[in-house]
Amino acid sequence: MMGKKGIILIGAGRLGKHLGRALVQAGLPLCCLYNRSAAHAKEAGEALGVPYSSSLQQLPRDGALYLLAVSDNAIKTVAEQLARHVSPQAVLAHTSGSTPSNVLAGTTQRHGVFYPLQSFSHGITPDFQQIPICYWGNTPDTAQLLAAVGKRISTSVYPLDDRQRQVLHLAAVFINNFTNAMLQGSHEICQEGGLPSNLLQPLLRETLRKAAQAEAPKAVQTGPAARGDQPTIERHLNQLANHPELRNVYKAITQYIQTF
Repeated sequence: MMGKKGIILIGAGRLGKHLGRALVQAGLPLCCLYNRSAAHAKEAGEALGVPYSSSLQQLPRDGALYLLAVSDNAIKTVAEQLARHVSPQAVLAHTSGSTPSNVLAGTTQRHGVFYPLQSFSHGITPDFQQIPICYWGNTPDTAQLLAAVGKRISTSVYPLDDRQRQVLHLAAVFINNFTNAMLQGSHEICQEGGLPSNLLQPLLRETLRKAAQAEAPKAVQTGPAARGDQPTIERHLNQLANHPELRNVYKAITQYIQTF
């Protein structure tokens, strides 16, 4: 797939560490890892058993693929620095869900996107085989390379253009970030009432199970907003009188549910 040339991973944060592990476990040639923090580069490199560096200029110049697992606001700067150092034939690909692919225009001749659709946390190892990999390349051979790498680490690989990927990222914020925030709100309410939040675990599992199986989640929506139970809604709002942020969230989501 890459001949003697390999993959260079740029970034050893939450995504970088997990992605590096997935590449190594799949037997892909991860030949070097970079992180701007020398300590983090050393930690990640030794954990993966690959060479590491905290200097972009010390990275191999002839890698086949440079995967940029850096923060969104660092992609352009890092890519431009890399482009001055690596072969013009190398592929640069960022891993962001929301950053347009054209942020890499003017770097190397071949560039693209390699976006794992998942939330990553330190200390929690994901199953990359179950993580959708969304890719795009500015040339057919670039797209082919990114797809081939994706298929080695995941069973779900999808070609998506910028518009599709940004729509998906927006939807992911709702299903992941906002859902987690609602769980935190629930946790705080239980905590304040002296109740263990694990009482709600069966309800959470059943909610997710039904929503995943339904043609559309609104088909299985329940609760006071769905049934138009205004007295219960008012009682809940009164209970949240000392929590204006949660009260506003409750009102906004209630209004949204009532549009179903």
